[in-house]
Amino acid sequence: MSHSEKKAEFLSRISDCAGLIHKIAAIYTDRKEDGEDLLQEILYQSWKSYPLYRNESKFSTWLYKVGLNTALVYRRNKSRMNTESFNEEVIEKADSSPFPNDGKMALITAIKELSKTDRFIITLYLEGYNYKEIAEITGLSKENSATRIHRIKTKLIDKLKNIF
Repeated sequence: MSHSEKKAEFLSRISDCAGLIHKIAAIYTDRKEDGEDLLQEILYQSWKSYPLYRNESKFSTWLYKVGLNTALVYRRNKSRMNTESFNEEVIEKADSSPFPNDGKMALITAIKELSKTDRFIITLYLEGYNYKEIAEITGLSKENSATRIHRIKTKLIDKLKNIF
């Protein structure tokens, strides 16, 4: 496959998963500028890693791994985060959600308060990955991923009770 064909294939696949990387950027950053930077870094790392993609899993699963690993490295390398403002524009670009905007913002804020691992797991769950897929991505057992998701959902419900 030529370079231009590979590039076209990559861009097509990325456009199909645009909401996914926007959500990662929204959940792992607090400011618009940081979200845009992280989005660019995810795209760059995805393109750089694309030759390693072997079609053994769905492209979205692979992209999610690359995106979340990039987000974790980005957060680790970021010297300080401004938690006063939230990247509303990145959120608006994300896929539609069953939550109204206020509920969506509250949920995302609650997710951002979770540990990195819990945030990673619940984001996969909210993206529609099943327990088996989450287990494959995280390295947990299927049963452990189900238990963790249940506990995380309970934490989120407790956090959101006061709002609604």
